[in-house]
Amino acid sequence: MRPKIKTAISPILILTCCSAAIQAEASFVQWKPQIPSSLSPFQNSPQQLAAFTGSAIAIFAHPAQSISLPTMKYGPRISGKYYSAAVVVPASSKNVARLLQNYANYAGLFPTLKQAKVLEQQGGVSTVQYAIHIPTPIPVLNFRESVTMQHQIEGSSISSLVLDAPVPYGSGKLEWFELSPNQTLITVTQWGDLNKPKGFLFSKILNAVPEAKLGIPAGTSGFLLEALQRRFKSSAAEPAMTALPTVKMSEEQLLRVAQISQKSQEPVSFILPAQKIQYANNTEIMRFSTSYQYYAQQPEQLQQWLAPPAFQQLFPNQIKSFKIKQINQRQLDADYRISVGLGVISIPFDFKMCFDSPNALQNQFHATGGDLKLVRGAMRLMPFKQGSLLNITSAVKIDDSAPFLLRAMRSMPYHEMLPAVGGNTVLALKVRQKAG
Repeated sequence: MRPKIKTAISPILILTCCSAAIQAEASFVQWKPQIPSSLSPFQNSPQQLAAFTGSAIAIFAHPAQSISLPTMKYGPRISGKYYSAAVVVPASSKNVARLLQNYANYAGLFPTLKQAKVLEQQGGVSTVQYAIHIPTPIPVLNFRESVTMQHQIEGSSISSLVLDAPVPYGSGKLEWFELSPNQTLITVTQWGDLNKPKGFLFSKILNAVPEAKLGIPAGTSGFLLEALQRRFKSSAAEPAMTALPTVKMSEEQLLRVAQISQKSQEPVSFILPAQKIQYANNTEIMRFSTSYQYYAQQPEQLQQWLAPPAFQQLFPNQIKSFKIKQINQRQLDADYRISVGLGVISIPFDFKMCFDSPNALQNQFHATGGDLKLVRGAMRLMPFKQGSLLNITSAVKIDDSAPFLLRAMRSMPYHEMLPAVGGNTVLALKVRQKAG
């Protein structure tokens, strides 16, 4: 009888030992996420945020907070701002959850991700290594990095902690909320420390253009949700009714925008659906972004920053010179000579723009030639409560005849979308810096 007892017990002992060994080898970081919810400015209501977002991608920041992560080596806490973004997709929450919880398939979901490898998994916690590769026609500008993250599934959310990446410290959270059986609100909230970047190309870009740090959080949020949006619904463009899209907001919505921007001191942006815009005899598909920034000053105190000559004061390191030619009382042409140095190379740009200003508090602009021919937008200062709101709407697209270095940038994912939302954010925040 003894051999039989031994045979029966052996598999149980083996499984027990294996389980203990797996737990002993687990190298997960003990972490209790302190990430604000994307719903917090909306009374924790998914329906309110969904109505606010509409058919666009909404992007906004949270107030500055003290951030402490277990991976931090140079100090227990630093001050930072989490950015949130939201999009509504025509899919069930079950399908969204299934997609987001399958890390191995992220390589087919997010552009630039060439491989996603689950290194370790235990319950709802996983360590995943991502291989990121952005090839360009210019080898020195190729981006190839490895990112390792720890993901934790909790209910209808996935919290993520950066373990190893060009951005050394960061955390974020994906959330999904069922609005109806076939409609889901997806949000992402994330923060990354951009002050100590690693990696040759990434650090070179931020050293050469430190203003880029201002636009990266909004651009990253837009990138992630654009990928998810394209998975669930068509990105086909609709014919535009006007040369510039107008976002109709109720007084209540505008008040919400101003409150969020006032509390965070950052813009609230909307990436609009693709539109077909008439350019001479051609039709171009453009992605407009519109951003709102609240300032404590009255519009008249800020109007100087809408004037074309002021852009050199806002971006002295990039705009080397400019020429202004008055066309009539309302219109003028501006020729900006721009140079961006990345250490090993210097990239020159020639922007030729026409500005139409019916008054000192607003203008419309479009490219008239130069290296970027497909640029269109508008800026407007509005009195609001005790201060003012700056509304910037723009679209930027690299055309087929652009110089080689610019055309190389079309290797970047969503190159027709991200420059506008990033540019709006940087401009709004540079004005805030100057206005004090």
